[in-house]
Formats: sequence, C-alpha cells, structure tokens
Amino acid sequence: METLAAIPWILRHGGEAYAKLGTPKSTGTRLFSISGHVNKPGVYEVELGMPLMTFINDHAGGVTTGKKLKAVIPGGSSVPILTAEECRDVALDFESMAEKGTMLGSGAIIVMAEGTCIVRSLMVLTRFYSHESCGQCTPCREGTPWLYRLIKSFEDGTASEKDLDLVEYVCTAMMGNTICPLADAAVMPTRSYIKKFRDEFVEHLKHGGCPYPAWPLA
Repeated sequence: METLAAIPWILRHGGEAYAKLGTPKSTGTRLFSISGHVNKPGVYEVELGMPLMTFINDHAGGVTTGKKLKAVIPGGSSVPILTAEECRDVALDFESMAEKGTMLGSGAIIVMAEGTCIVRSLMVLTRFYSHESCGQCTPCREGTPWLYRLIKSFEDGTASEKDLDLVEYVCTAMMGNTICPLADAAVMPTRSYIKKFRDEFVEHLKHGGCPYPAWPLA
C-alpha cells in the first residue's frame, strides 16, 4: 500500500525529487500508524527522519490527558521497546532506530503513558505470539507459551526472582533457532522490556502481583 500510495506523487514530481525527501539513507515518506495513549491516533504519512517526539506531539496530539510519556514501541510489537528518555533524541528513520537498538519495523507506533503496567503489556504481547505460533518448530511451539506463562506469573503474583533468569534462558533457546522469525519476534521485545524495566518486574515480585490499577488510562 505504501508503494502504491507513493506512485502518483513520484509520477508527478519524479523519482529524484522523491529521493530528496527524508534522510540520505532513509529516503522518501512512510505511513506510520500510531495508537495507544495519544490524543489523535491514526495513520499519518510523513517524511522519514522526523523526530519521534515531533510526530507524537504535532501529529498525534501528544500523550493522553497531558500525562508523561513512559515508553514507546516504535515499529510494531516485535521490536525492542524505547524508554521515554530514549525517545527524546530518536528519529523516524531506519538508521536512527538501529542506533537505539531497535527497528522501525512496520511503522506501527504504540505509545504508553505513565501508569501503564509494563509487565501487563508484555503479558498481552507474549500471549499473542503464543497464539500465533504454528507449532512447526519446537523452540517456538514450546517457547512462546512458556514465555507467556512466565510473564503472566509476575502479573498474577506467583513468580519468583529466579524466573527472570528463566525468561532469559527461554529467550536464548528460541532466538535464531526457528524457520520463521516469529520466535525472534517474541524474544526481542521480551528481552528489552526486562532489560529496561527490570525494576518493574521486581516491584511485582515485592507486591505479590501487579501494583497498578487494571487498565486505568483512557
């Protein structure tokens, strides 16, 4: 769809003009969908290279009800998450995202405001990948539901501290060991959530479950 949408403009103005849009390595425009805790969710076409925070504030109307930004998934559920601090100086282009250890991916941006439970968000994500596994490859067939059960145990209050190490063990067994990248798609965000928000997982352990209200944000 993105290619088809760009064709009329390119035919009218020329490929050379289109290549001047964006950055030297990430040329042209792209369709970005943005959802989550923003005032104006939707699909927007912008030049590659636009600062992420400019896109969130100027196009998507900023974070819901003036809350502070907590985290952003920049390119669909399979990419590593960005903290609010990392979002300050990252742009919507391939090289900028790579420098932050993540990817532009599908261009599906999900915004999380303060008050969002990171553990619960990861639980929903791993449940999705567990459901979507076709079951052909053992690391994925067994690993994705195992990851989901482990993350759910933090949310439910049945996890122990050793389960954080167990999550990493499962991720290592899955990463790069399957025919298709679905297992990797579950591992990359899981590792980033725990690495960047480990204190929140520990907080769940201390509270014997989730300390956050159930989906409080509108």
